[in-house]
Order: sequence, then structure tokens, then C-alpha cells
Amino acid sequence: MRWHVWRGRSSRLRGWSGPASARALLALVFLISPVVPVAGRAPAKVGAVLMVGGGPTPREAVQEFLRLAGGPDARIVVLAHTQEDPVAGGERSAAMFRELGARQVVVPERSTQEAVVSALHGAEGVWIPGGDQNRFVRAFPETSRVPGAIREVVRRGGVVGGTSAGASLMGEKMPTGVETRARGLAAGACPVSGGLGVLPGAIVDQHFLARNRLMRLLAAVLEHPGYTGIGVDEEAWAVVRAGRLQAYQGQVVVIRTGRTTRAREGLLGADRVLLQVLVPGQSTRL
Repeated sequence: MRWHVWRGRSSRLRGWSGPASARALLALVFLISPVVPVAGRAPAKVGAVLMVGGGPTPREAVQEFLRLAGGPDARIVVLAHTQEDPVAGGERSAAMFRELGARQVVVPERSTQEAVVSALHGAEGVWIPGGDQNRFVRAFPETSRVPGAIREVVRRGGVVGGTSAGASLMGEKMPTGVETRARGLAAGACPVSGGLGVLPGAIVDQHFLARNRLMRLLAAVLEHPGYTGIGVDEEAWAVVRAGRLQAYQGQVVVIRTGRTTRAREGLLGADRVLLQVLVPGQSTRL
């Protein structure tokens, strides 16, 4: 941009004289001047969520998790509180990461809230293996500081992930697996409780096609309008990053309904249901 400086008698323009006018002119120059980015400032990292649907954890999923966390020197915390022995279960998962070159894998030796929150301080990746998702939320309910500390890892650009029960914990709500008398698309056919909320507005199910869980997830979404159902099949895995879900292996099912659904005499209904089946390489915006 070229500026012309006027000299001589015509330099004082009508209505643009005095201290106030000088300040206004400086403000105008500031507004229209091009913005020059600060040299050396790296763009903010975007957090991610990685979900495996159960079964043997694919080697490629572990490699991608490490890459998203920042590489071999990233601090990875394993929380195996889905299992009866969190330390033994955590060490099994830690060995999986160490085998692929991870050098800072932490398994908390104590299961107190304080010990786990301390371990999560500075974590760049959090991994939750399979087991029982209800056991995890009983140990660390939303009223504790642990769920918030896990969500904070994603907010500061890290990655949180899990397999099987660990994947279900990613949602704001999660299927409990509790058996009820309700069947099919009926109210109460898929009881849910609060998950970790790493994926707000989502209900995540796993072992999805292998265990024929389409109906139960659809029932959960119909009973909780506005939520998105994500079903990850066994040995399938997917990543959510910047609001986009991408399938990397196997099949991932996404279920959405309108904000309004119907219930009559315990039966659930909807005017419109969107069902997507993602195969490797496909993605959708959540």
C-alpha cells in the first residue's frame, strides 16, 4: 500500500485539524494497515479423540495415537480403571505403547483422585483400555476432578483415546449395558449414563456390528434427541479432530435424528433418521 504525503498549503484538509483529528487519523491508519503475523509463533495444536471398537488393538491405531500425542517423547498416561486391577491392566497397555517406541508412559500406582489428577498434569495423551465403563465412572464420577482433567488434555492439543469400554467413555453419554425388560425401539431399551464428555453431544458404542448393537444405539439416540450416536465395530478405529470424524479401519456407523422425536406408550419414533456407514478414508462432520 502506498501513502502520499501532502506538503504545502493544501496539507491541512478541511475538518481534519487539531489533536482529536490526529488521533482519529492514527486509528484509521491502524485499521487499514496490513496485519503481519508474529514470526516464530507456532499455530495452536488441535486436540483429538481416537476410538477403537474392541478386539485386538490395531498397531496402526497405536502409532497414530503416538503421532497425535507428539511422538515417542510425549507423556502418555494409561488409566485402566475399567478393570479390577488398574495397575496390572495399565501396564499391559503401557507395554503396547513402549513396544512402538513410547518413552514416557505413566501408569498411576494409586487410584486416588489426587494421584490420577497429578499424573494427568502435563499429559499429552490419555489411553483407557477395555473392561467395564461403569466401573470407571464409579471410580471417577463427574463430581471428581478426573473427568475435567482428561477433557483438558484435548483442549490443550493432546489426544484422548480408548478401546471397547474405553471408547464408550469418550461420549457425553454412554450405554451402560444394563439389561432391561424393554426391547427394540422402546423407551429404556438402551440405558445410558454420563460418560467423560470428551465428545460433547455424542453416545459411543463399540463391538458394534459384531454384536448387533444397531438397535440399541438407535433406541438411545431416539430417547435422547439432539445426540449423535457413534458405533465403532470390532477392530475398527476412528479419529475425531476439529469436529470431523474419520474412519481409518473397519466400519463406523453414525446415527442422527431431528431435535424432536416421539414416544407413545413407551414406543419411540421419529420423522427422520440419518444413518451413515463410514468405511476407511471416509469422514463426516459431527
